[in-house]
Amino acid sequence: MPRQTVEPPEEGPVGDVKMVRWLAPFIWPPDDPGLKLRLAGAIFVLVLMAGINALVPILFARAVDAFTGAEQALVAAPIALLVLYGFLHWGGKLASEARWLFYGPIEQRIQRRVGLAAFRHLHGLSLGFHLDRSTGRLARILDNGLRAIRELLFDCVFLVLPFVTEIALITTVVIYRYEGWYAAIMLVTLVAYLAALIVGASLWRKRQRVAIAEGAVAHGKAIDSLLNYETVKYFGNEESSAIRYDSALQNVERLIVRSLRWRALIGMVLATIIGSGLAAMVLLAGSEVVAGTLTVGDFVLVNAYLLQIVRPLERMSNIYRRLKAELTNLELLVALFDEDSEIKDATGAGDLPAGPGAVSFDAVSFSYDRREPILRGISFEARPGATVALVGPTGAGKSTVARLLFRSYDPTGGSVRIDGHDLRTLTQASVRGAIGVVPQEPVLFNETIGFNIGFGRPDAGPAEIEAAARAAHIHDFIAALPDGYDTLVGERGLKLSGGEKQRVAIARVMLKNPPILIFDEATSSLDTRTEAQILENLHDLGQGRTRIVVAHRLSTVVDADEILYLDHGRIVERGTHADLVAAGGGYAALWQRQQKQDADRDGWADAPSLEARA
Repeated sequence: MPRQTVEPPEEGPVGDVKMVRWLAPFIWPPDDPGLKLRLAGAIFVLVLMAGINALVPILFARAVDAFTGAEQALVAAPIALLVLYGFLHWGGKLASEARWLFYGPIEQRIQRRVGLAAFRHLHGLSLGFHLDRSTGRLARILDNGLRAIRELLFDCVFLVLPFVTEIALITTVVIYRYEGWYAAIMLVTLVAYLAALIVGASLWRKRQRVAIAEGAVAHGKAIDSLLNYETVKYFGNEESSAIRYDSALQNVERLIVRSLRWRALIGMVLATIIGSGLAAMVLLAGSEVVAGTLTVGDFVLVNAYLLQIVRPLERMSNIYRRLKAELTNLELLVALFDEDSEIKDATGAGDLPAGPGAVSFDAVSFSYDRREPILRGISFEARPGATVALVGPTGAGKSTVARLLFRSYDPTGGSVRIDGHDLRTLTQASVRGAIGVVPQEPVLFNETIGFNIGFGRPDAGPAEIEAAARAAHIHDFIAALPDGYDTLVGERGLKLSGGEKQRVAIARVMLKNPPILIFDEATSSLDTRTEAQILENLHDLGQGRTRIVVAHRLSTVVDADEILYLDHGRIVERGTHADLVAAGGGYAALWQRQQKQDADRDGWADAPSLEARA
């Protein structure tokens, strides 16, 4: 019975502090001193640049005072100040560009580390997680998360950190040189601005989070439709698929437009606050120049500092909102890392020792949903060199037996053993390394035939790959292709026929050379002639190995050493084909029904056409 799935729960909000803590080991990794050194260098350059930017307006103001002073005979002093002003301005720009020397490697290394960690984590999650999730949605979350990290780093290194440093230095200069009113106005403006920005951006982020989550769902629907391109074409449902996608996009559009209205409102409030602060400081400085308590140079300095603060502060609202949007994208990725695998290696789990590969199920029970058991006390043994077949009606639990052996799930009762070792005491990697699976519909990578065969053992050389292809009787077909083993098979192997894909899958398993083989409906989707050829290949592949065959067509398992007939999660009949047919039970009834269907099919194929009968 297929696993019953439900709609995946939406990932809940993840706190900003938690995201920063999650990201910290990637930014400051204990095992990468080079990255730490580059980050320290970037911070040093930022502080240097901020210091230069804070010093430049002071020099310009002193030059203005020197030019407008009572004694203008000594012109060399203001000229020297202007030269120094120009030099420092050039130095500040130089320091700004030098950040790339440190930042570039930091960004790429962090991107690589996070991407690899996410890839490994997703591969480490259990089958149940992936059955409940859309691949397209996962791809969108991963892509958005990595982009968010890149933009977060850029904004923090190039925008936020320099701005905060400059604000601190400029505030210090203003407090030191001028009356406290200037610092008070600046402080009140900054506090009011930041408070409005934080509150407003938080409200906007709640709406943005919903829009981003819906965007990932819409992207998942598009990818799902493209992956099933042939099915869409078979039923002529291009337009209905487009309408379904457009419906999802329409919802995303509505949510984003709503969030943008909030963004515009927040921007108006921020512009009002910063305009009020700017007007107050300019009026105060102007009145003091008129009163003679401030020089023209001081007025120029105040104005320069105001522009130096106001312009970045105006951009800061966009930067902060962008940071919030980036954090929203990132939190979906962080939420993925919170997903835990249902199947874990036990503490102290050991590797499966080399052995003949005897398999035993001892009173195994299992259910995907506690309310509906799938297996009920299954017990059987599969000896090395023997074939055990699992047959029965749809939903009897046949494929679930194979999944338990491969340890995609753990039984809820009883035990599954290989060579006497309970699988729960062994590492998953060692268990899966001892098992080869030939599925009903082998899925190939969009790579070359050689790559797909070699995937069975990545360290195999070309000669070993060719030997496996010969053993699977597909070498001659590959050799006849213009590009041979370098032929691309297309998305999921769509350029190959069903029989050719099965032979590639068989060659891949032959290259892996495991002691235990699982054939899960390996020929049910093939025509009779191709099925006979593939069965011969499977027979050759299974020599000397433990073979477990999940079959729907009984004609494929008549030679099995033991046939287990399952119904409603129980073994209701067991024995050889001859024994079960003679017993006249459910197996015999299913055999007779299939034999009649095959006879009717053959009779229809041999019948004369309507034109001949006319």
